[in-house]
Amino acid sequence: MLSRFNFFAPSEGIPEAVRPAVYVTNILSWIFTLLTAVLFGILYSFFGWTRSSSFIIGVALIFLLIPFINLRFYNAGRLLFCVVPVYVAFSISVYGKIMAPEHSYITYFDIRYIVLATTILPAITFLIEEKWKLAFCMGSTLLCLIFFDPIHNAFGLGYYQRGFTARSYYYINYITIISFLVLAFGVLVLKVITGRAEVRVKKTIDQLNATNKLLMTKNEELMQLNESMAQQSAELIRQKKEIQESRELISEANILISQQQERLLESNKSLEKLVAQKTSDLSSTNEELIRHNNELRQFSYTVSHNLRAPVARLLGLTDLFHKPEMEQERTGIAGLIQKAGKDLDEILKDLHQIIDLRNDLYQVREKIAFKDEWQKTLFVLQEQLRPSYRIQTNFDQAPFIYSIRAMIQSILYNLVSNAIKYRNPENDLKIEVKTYTLADQTVILEVKDNGLGINLQTQKENIFKLYRRFHSHVDGKGLGLYLVKTQVETLGGGITLESEVNRGTTFRVSLPYPENISKQIIFENDAVSIYFDAGINNTVILWLRGVSPDEFRKAYHQVLSSLKTYHSPGCIVDFTRQGVLPEAEQHWLIATVIPEAVRNGLKRIAGIGLADPARKSYFELILAKANALGLELRLFSSLDDARAWMNLFIQTDTK
Repeated sequence: MLSRFNFFAPSEGIPEAVRPAVYVTNILSWIFTLLTAVLFGILYSFFGWTRSSSFIIGVALIFLLIPFINLRFYNAGRLLFCVVPVYVAFSISVYGKIMAPEHSYITYFDIRYIVLATTILPAITFLIEEKWKLAFCMGSTLLCLIFFDPIHNAFGLGYYQRGFTARSYYYINYITIISFLVLAFGVLVLKVITGRAEVRVKKTIDQLNATNKLLMTKNEELMQLNESMAQQSAELIRQKKEIQESRELISEANILISQQQERLLESNKSLEKLVAQKTSDLSSTNEELIRHNNELRQFSYTVSHNLRAPVARLLGLTDLFHKPEMEQERTGIAGLIQKAGKDLDEILKDLHQIIDLRNDLYQVREKIAFKDEWQKTLFVLQEQLRPSYRIQTNFDQAPFIYSIRAMIQSILYNLVSNAIKYRNPENDLKIEVKTYTLADQTVILEVKDNGLGINLQTQKENIFKLYRRFHSHVDGKGLGLYLVKTQVETLGGGITLESEVNRGTTFRVSLPYPENISKQIIFENDAVSIYFDAGINNTVILWLRGVSPDEFRKAYHQVLSSLKTYHSPGCIVDFTRQGVLPEAEQHWLIATVIPEAVRNGLKRIAGIGLADPARKSYFELILAKANALGLELRLFSSLDDARAWMNLFIQTDTK
C-alpha cells in the first residue's frame, strides 16, 4: 500500500507502531488541503475576497505543510492535524461575527457541527497507547463545544446579545456535548477492540513464522539423515560383496533404517498438523478482525443515521418556535421538541447498550435458576400481561444453567416481550417457554408463541439485524432480536427460529456448557488468587505469600467489586500463607470490608488457616464482627472441606 503513495510514506526514523497513523495523517492532510482550496475557489467565485479568505488560505497552507513536519516532528504534525480545524473553525466563528454583525442566527450552529466532526480525527491519527495526545485533541474539541457561548458572550457576540430570542437555544449545547461523548466513547471503544484483534493477529503470525522455521530445521535434519542413510547403504553393499557373512548385520541395519523412516514420517505428520492448526488459528483471527471492522462500520452508520433525524427535527422546531406568526402553535411545538428529545435519548440508550455488549462486561458465569429469572421477567412485563394470555413454562429438564445472569435475563425478556408485542389480535395469545439439555450438556431455551409470525422467505436475512422491524403497525425499534443474537453469541451459543405467518414463531437458543466454571479468575498476581466458583456460587481468596498493606487493600477492593456484581452468598478465604498483618489492616478489614460485604449479600465465610495460634487475635476480631452482623463463620483445614460445606447451601441459595 505504501508503494502506491511513496511521497506520503513516513521517514525511517519514525517508530514502526506509529508509521501507519503518520501515513494516514499525511494523505488526509493533502486531501483536506485540496478540499480547502476547492472551498476557497467556490467562495471567491461567489463573493470575491472576504474577511475569511485569509483564514481559509492559512488552513490550507498548514495542511499542506503537515507531511513535511511529520518527516521529523511526527507528534507535532499529528497534533496540528487534529487541533487546527478545531481552533480555526472557532476563530472564524468569532472573527466573522465581529466583522459582520448582520450574520444570520444559523452561524451559531454550523461551526458547532464542524467542531463536532473533528472528534474522530484523534482516533484515526493516534494509537490508543498515546493517551495524553488523544486526551489533548479530544479535550480541545470538548472545550470548544463547552465554551462556545461563554467566549462569544465575552466578546459581546452571544446569541441573545445579538437579539435572537429562541428560548430553546441553550438546549442545543446539551445535544452537541452528548453527541460528542457518544461519538468519542464509541470510536475509542471500537478502536480498542480492533487494536486487540490486531495484536492477536500479529502474535499468531509470529507463532506461525516460528513453526515454519522449526519445520525448515527438521527438513534439514531429514536431508542430513537421508545422506547418512545413503552412505550406510553403500557401505553395506560393499561389505556384502566382500564378506558374505555380513548379511545379518545388513538386515539389522535395514530394520533400523525402516524404523527411522517411520519416525520421520510421524514427525512430518505431526509438524503438518501443527502448521494446519496454526493456519486455522490465523484464519479465525482474521475473520474476527473482519467482523470487528464490519461492526465499526455498522456502528458509525447507525450513529450518523439515527442521530440525524431527531437533531434535524429539533433544529427545525426551534426555528419555528421563535417566529411571531407561530405564537398559537408554540405549545404544540414545545411538545414536539420534547418528543424529539426523548427519541434522541432512546437512540443514545440503545447505542450504549450495544457498546456494553462489546465491552466484555460481567463475564463471570454463575449458577442461575431459570425459575428465578422467569419470575423477574414476569415482574418487568406485568404491565403488558393480560388475564386472557396463556403462558406455560417447563424448566424441569434443565432447571439451572451456568451463564451470565444479566444476559439470561435480557434474552428471556426480549423473546417474551417480542411474543407479546407481535401477538395475533384474532387469537388469544399463547406462549410456551421450556428448557432442556442435550447429550453434550448444551442447554436449549425454547420460546414459542401463536402470534403474527415472520415471512422467512423474504425476511430471513434481516431478522437479527439492527433496527429491522417486520410489522409496521406495531410500535417498536427493531433492537430486541439484535440484542438477543449478540448476547447469545457472546455466551458462545446460537439461535434459530421457525415461523409461519399468522401461525406463530418458535425461537431456540442453544447455550453450551462453559469451561472451568469452578475457577473463573477475577484477580491474580504473585500474592493472591481471587476467583469465582460457580459450582458453589462462592468467591474464593487464596493468599499465596505474605503481603504488604497496599497489596492487601487492593485485593479486598477486588473482592468487594465481585460481591457487588455477583452477590455471592459465601466466601472461602485461605489465610495459610498470608503472614501476619499490621493491626491497622486488620481493623480496616473488620470495620470496612466485612460490613460492606454483608450489605451486598454475603451470608457465610469459610476460613482456612485461621486456627493458627499466630492469628488468634485476628480470628477473634473477625469472629466478633461476624456474630454482630449475623454472618456465619466456620474454620476448615483444607479447601476441599470448605467447598463441601458451602455446597450444602447451594440449593437454598439458588432458589
